[in-house]
Amino acid sequence: MVQVYEEPISRRHYAPYFSVAFLYRPCCVVVSLILAFVIALTTGGLWVKTHSYVTQPSVRFKYDVVLVLETNTPGHERVWSTFASVNALVGGKVMAVDIRASEQDVNADGRADIIDVVAVARGVGNVHSVKALMAFDYSLGGRVDLAMHGLAYVAHASPLPGTGLFVDGHLRLEQRDAIPAGAARYDYNYSVFPFAQHGEAAGDTREAAALRLPVILNEYHFRNETTYLDAKTPVWEAGASGDFTFQARVRIPTSQQVLYRPNFLELCKFAWVQILAVYIIFWYLFSRFEYVIFHHRVVETRVVSDLQAKTHRF
Repeated sequence: MVQVYEEPISRRHYAPYFSVAFLYRPCCVVVSLILAFVIALTTGGLWVKTHSYVTQPSVRFKYDVVLVLETNTPGHERVWSTFASVNALVGGKVMAVDIRASEQDVNADGRADIIDVVAVARGVGNVHSVKALMAFDYSLGGRVDLAMHGLAYVAHASPLPGTGLFVDGHLRLEQRDAIPAGAARYDYNYSVFPFAQHGEAAGDTREAAALRLPVILNEYHFRNETTYLDAKTPVWEAGASGDFTFQARVRIPTSQQVLYRPNFLELCKFAWVQILAVYIIFWYLFSRFEYVIFHHRVVETRVVSDLQAKTHRF
């Protein structure tokens, strides 16, 4: 003999509406949800305040530069800038500089991957220290829409006079706080140089105090989003020469991490998964206990079994 068909035999429990037996299962669902929510909340990570994603920013060199070369004698530094008003303010300290910049799109994706900036100062004597400020147009998309003017600051000093400085680093984004998801962030889409906001009238001395590098950097670092040049291996070329060459290779990261604050729907998308994971455990335990409740008649119900003989009327 072989089994050719199987019929399950059941014992059905019936109870009035709003009785203890009737309310057992709804109460289990509610209690399981409450316990799952409490556990997910207290263990942390339920409401994630910040998320991050990676993207490649779009960067363009603005040809806004301030270059300061210092000698071993205080007060005899040489200054040059692409701003005519700055050159007029420094007077006799201004130097002649040839500057050029080039962009390389290594992976042919339409965005610059490397920006080379070369500045050659003529007739500056012995140089012991270099300070350079370079401005960039910086924008990125994805979860947030950001467009701003960024800054790369380079500073290096040596006890030996030099003929050149070469720096190579990544232009990275730094955030003090996360940006709301879906926000259009254009709060800093203006020049990073305070004196540039008053035009380029030669001889304008209203912003003479703003030329000091601490003033520029202090105002810049009050921003929520800033950029900085992560150049850990500067190369100082020692020697005595009348000319000095400053070279900066600015690399654009292909995977820049951006912090943002998720919206309510995104919070719920990650929160319900955690709650459901804990809820399944409690629902399984209450289901096992349900068998004990009804099988041993802990609550009053009317039982109808498939094994009982049925009365047929003709």
